[in-house]
Amino acid sequence: MKRFKVIISVMMAAFALCCLFVACNEDDGTVEPVVITASDESFVYENKTLLDYMNYLQGKNELAFTVNDGMVTSINGISNTSNSYWMLYTSDTDNANSDWGTYNDGGAIYGSATLGAAALVIKENCIYAWVYQTF
Repeated sequence: MKRFKVIISVMMAAFALCCLFVACNEDDGTVEPVVITASDESFVYENKTLLDYMNYLQGKNELAFTVNDGMVTSINGISNTSNSYWMLYTSDTDNANSDWGTYNDGGAIYGSATLGAAALVIKENCIYAWVYQTF
């Protein structure tokens, strides 16, 4: 019986360590980019901004974000910090500057957006990638 208790204790300890290891790996600081493709046929794109589209997606519970003083401060529960921010990249070459930085999404290269979400006029079928970066 004593040997059985030891085996159970060792198994429980091993299980606890595995859970701890998995939890640490999930919180390794890596945040998945939020890629928005402007392709919803029910949205009227004419004279609308990326922020308008994001509000539309938030209304459909497809995106959650906050804005403070015109700056996106959190997306899907991940907030900016003193040295980590949501940075915007786009496939819209008219509104991107690769000299300011690029984002590689599986071989597709997007340039840093030249305007914020509230000023950037959205273009149907363009891609807008929010990337959480630490400086």
